[in-house]
Amino acid sequence: MSTIRLVAAPEMPDFVNIAFNAYPKIFDPTEESRIKTIKRFTTIQTSNPTQNFYCLCRDEQMIGGMQLHDFIMNMLSIKIPVGGVGSVAVDFLHKKKNVCKELITYFLNHYRHQGYGMVALYPFRPDFYKKMGFGYGAKMNRYKLKPAFLPGEKADQQQMIYLKREDANDMVECHNRLVAKTHGMIEKNCFMIEKLFDDPQNRVVGYQQDGQLRAYLVYHFIADGPKQFLAYDMYISEMIHENTQTLKILLAFLRSQADQVRNIIIDTYDEYFHYLLSDPRDVSNNFIATLFHESDVQGLGLMYRVVNVTELFKSLGKHNFSGQNCSIKLSITDDFLACNNTSITIQFQEGFAEVKDLENYEVEVLIGISEFSSLIMGTVNFNTLCLYGLATISDEAYVEIINKIFMTDEKPKCTVRF
Repeated sequence: MSTIRLVAAPEMPDFVNIAFNAYPKIFDPTEESRIKTIKRFTTIQTSNPTQNFYCLCRDEQMIGGMQLHDFIMNMLSIKIPVGGVGSVAVDFLHKKKNVCKELITYFLNHYRHQGYGMVALYPFRPDFYKKMGFGYGAKMNRYKLKPAFLPGEKADQQQMIYLKREDANDMVECHNRLVAKTHGMIEKNCFMIEKLFDDPQNRVVGYQQDGQLRAYLVYHFIADGPKQFLAYDMYISEMIHENTQTLKILLAFLRSQADQVRNIIIDTYDEYFHYLLSDPRDVSNNFIATLFHESDVQGLGLMYRVVNVTELFKSLGKHNFSGQNCSIKLSITDDFLACNNTSITIQFQEGFAEVKDLENYEVEVLIGISEFSSLIMGTVNFNTLCLYGLATISDEAYVEIINKIFMTDEKPKCTVRF
């Protein structure tokens, strides 16, 4: 029988050993690195109440673990609590024994019991977590381009500064001001920001206006090898800007590196980023489908999951679902979390949703929890789900109304890795 509980401080070395074996390419395998990681994880466990390490034990032996995160996320302009899970690790000698399944089941129930409606994770395999009811998030776009392709408008770079660990509070405030107006963004705290400075490869620069930090960049350099030390790319891991002006300043700063940097690599959720470039082609010179120039590559990462449909709609009580009027019976199929396998009736009045106990409704929608999670996050529309047979509706005359109800102005963007 399994027991899942918080990792006690004396047990942290066992947890770290499991994590090191599970992620050999992430952790430096040296003893010095192991000792530093034990110390860092112990500090997190004792000092940061929003992040907690849990272990799974059988016969008093630790054979797996994970880290749970209590987040605040902007969802459709409403700040809601969201649970996150990371560092899911299983001992090498106990694979294929349902350890991961038990950990994720605990994770889902943990946040459901706390009244959360939504959770999220970064999958090591999307298909694995889709079977557990997680829905795909927005695609990440990776652009690899010459610095000269970026906008070259003159911008005031005199207030660009190097940022240090002591600037963490200013970075938190800058980031969280953007969270307040961006669907899908998760609030950061000083623990998250300070972690950036633990990596000696990271450089951080920012832009100040009237004494306040308004934008910042996190980047590092990627070289081909020690023999080609003058040929390297600049990888942008995070780019935070509050408005058009500060975006232009950051892009002008990157363009100014053309004499030293071979390529700029930018990961962004912005599917329209190529409109900023003087040449939208990436450096591969590849073609697809005859004469379509490769501009970027895409990948699926963050996945979302609704763990309590009713609580989620209550949390979104002040969100206007496109001003629509309709009573919908929403029948959710959740094979992994039985308590979330439900049918509820939602009354949309002038766009505002209220869960009601109604016997009469206008239309019924049948949908799996994975697809519903993507739909409510705005990463897929209802028209597409119906077209693909991933959702069914009792009256097709309501398809366009429901499509409008769940339509979002933007797909979710998340800058937090966990």
